[in-house]
Amino acid sequence: MDALPEQPLDQSRSSSGDPLAAQASATVISSPLSAAADGQMSMAEVGRTLQGRSLGPYLLERFVGGGGMGVVFRALDTTLNRIVAVKVLLRQQSADEEMLRRFKNEAQSAARLDHENIGRVHAVGDEDGWHYIVFEFIEGTNLREVIQESGPFDLPRTIDTTIQIADALEHAAQRDVVHRDIKPSNIIITPAGRARIVDMGLARLHQPTGDQDLTVSGMTLGTFDYISPEQARDPRSADTRSDLYSLGCTVFFMLVGRPPFADGTMVQKLLQQQHDAPPAIDLLRPDVPQQFALILGRLMEKNPANRYQRPIELVADLHAFAAKADIQLAALRPRDLVPAQALERPPAAKLPWILPLFLLAAIVAVLWYRSISMRVDAYQTASDLAAKLDTELALDAAASTAPVAAENMRRVVAVPVGPADYASLAEAVSAALDGDEIELVFSGVREELPFAIDGKHLVLRAAVGSQPIIRFINTPVASADSAACTITNGSLEIQGVGVQSGSLTTIQKRSTTAGGERLWQPVLFALHGTAGLVCEDLLLEMLDDSENLSDPEAAPALSASASVIKTVCESTEASTRQEIRISRCTVRTDAVFLDASRGGRVDVMWSGGSFKTPARFLRAEGSSPSSTAGKSVRLSLKNASFVCDQGFAFLLDSPARPVAPLLQVLAESCQFVIPQTGALLEQSGIADADFYRTAIEWIDAGSRYAGSSVFKRIDGSAERIEIEYAASSQPLIHTPQLKEPPDELPLRP
Repeated sequence: MDALPEQPLDQSRSSSGDPLAAQASATVISSPLSAAADGQMSMAEVGRTLQGRSLGPYLLERFVGGGGMGVVFRALDTTLNRIVAVKVLLRQQSADEEMLRRFKNEAQSAARLDHENIGRVHAVGDEDGWHYIVFEFIEGTNLREVIQESGPFDLPRTIDTTIQIADALEHAAQRDVVHRDIKPSNIIITPAGRARIVDMGLARLHQPTGDQDLTVSGMTLGTFDYISPEQARDPRSADTRSDLYSLGCTVFFMLVGRPPFADGTMVQKLLQQQHDAPPAIDLLRPDVPQQFALILGRLMEKNPANRYQRPIELVADLHAFAAKADIQLAALRPRDLVPAQALERPPAAKLPWILPLFLLAAIVAVLWYRSISMRVDAYQTASDLAAKLDTELALDAAASTAPVAAENMRRVVAVPVGPADYASLAEAVSAALDGDEIELVFSGVREELPFAIDGKHLVLRAAVGSQPIIRFINTPVASADSAACTITNGSLEIQGVGVQSGSLTTIQKRSTTAGGERLWQPVLFALHGTAGLVCEDLLLEMLDDSENLSDPEAAPALSASASVIKTVCESTEASTRQEIRISRCTVRTDAVFLDASRGGRVDVMWSGGSFKTPARFLRAEGSSPSSTAGKSVRLSLKNASFVCDQGFAFLLDSPARPVAPLLQVLAESCQFVIPQTGALLEQSGIADADFYRTAIEWIDAGSRYAGSSVFKRIDGSAERIEIEYAASSQPLIHTPQLKEPPDELPLRP
């Protein structure tokens, strides 16, 4: 997460890394009183004051930024040993009794919400005059930045995302909670593709920011680009239908890449929201059918009576439209959901006004009562049943009789007894559908065969109370690209810790031949095409344990092609992208971490944890002359340590692959340890040395470098150049002493 701009309680990391862009999406970040007044501290000052101290059982590890009514920290819940987000109310706001009352009451309302598409609130407390609220820590990127980086969504992804948000709003509406600020920057897209609403039900204060917010007496009422007409007139009138209007503006943004009224001053935008019809979506996006345009138009009706009255109605219409248009959705249809009225039927409020009002009211009331009561009852029944099943699954995980699993849940157990139980991880992965989750319901070391994921997005995690260790085994290595896990045009998210567990999952890699000889599997994870990998709270080991063999000298040496992750992109299109996210992981390997080859773009986001190898972190080869895209690697590294005996990164081009790879690195508060004989960065190829000077862009933000004095070594066709840290164009903190950071975790379970 960016250190200063707000990412409101979502703990998402901006993929763009642009602080100004992130700041522009913030709703509010302080009170209307001058921050310079006596006794008041700025958010940065509060962050520095509180970072490292505890509020209740919460250790405030890192100041994240300012937003809403205070400052946000990444924190450790020392009671349950889990990472959380803690938002602390500024003291100048705590002195306002009315504001403090709203802070507590609305936080408690939000805490009643328990939905997979809503960022959960864990607790509210105060200590030493600091009032705080504790939130679930969510990894992901907000919808605004996803669209800015990748472009507008296609129609199926838009519908899937909208259904998830509408399901969350229905859950909130049933508990009388109104968000008041639905907008792209308050919706987080997780690496697995799930939409999560954040800042649910929180009061807000006004401060001039990048957003243009409507305020009265210092209270923020919403963002002009997404605020409903009635909420702008009177915030007390905001209800679920107001959130649906804002959702309509957000759907418009998903399809077009801008809000419906993007131009003009604050006053002009307000007038447009009140009186102007939004641009016709089917004109801006010709691929959007007229029937979907009707749904979006109803969402954005100026009069609340003409909109969908409950989110469940919108969900029904979206499912009906998708079925009619033969669009396959990942979002599940709520059980027993009553079909919505025909899409072509205009809202009842648009009947001719000359009809007898009494008769109209009677007919609408009867139809409304019957339709909504059936839908809400059906939805509530489904929600209650799902919650019950989830509870039974958690309580009975270790029982001899398997509990009923959720529809999208697979379980790897010692003895399969239920339809969702599997004896091996490979079997569970093979049977899983797109979007499924796989729980490992065992503790200790378990040997598993390699598996492949093709066109699916899966989540692999430890069951509550379990501490699984996966050890991959294999028949003799078949090829240089053999991998324990192969992901092709899909993604895998591995969560080493259940949300209520503090234990770590270890992924270890070994290969055993039929003759008993121990061989290296060259690759742990192989990414093909457009693929993604997310690892959270893992201890990754890929070590040559030949010292444990009866005849260590007979063991084969580690292959030069061995790597933890290998990216393979056969496409020549620059749009092909592979994404790797590593959070709070400890990696110990005798191989390269990332081997990037054959075109495309690779983005690596590493936050927390450490990496140690006698090899390098990155090895990237050039591309063939026929490739129009080339190889581009972007690394965003934060609060982590890297110990690499051969150097951090090695880039190579050759006559067979003459298109030199490009590397961009942002190193924020990291530590790099390189022995005296190596260089942090090394580039070798067939071009002149001067050509390579700009091939690597390294941006330092408070990192430290130990060991070798060589920052960059370039081996060109005619000469060799070494650039020391002292000669770098940016000031770098370097010390010749080799002092490795301590291991954060034991290397063995």
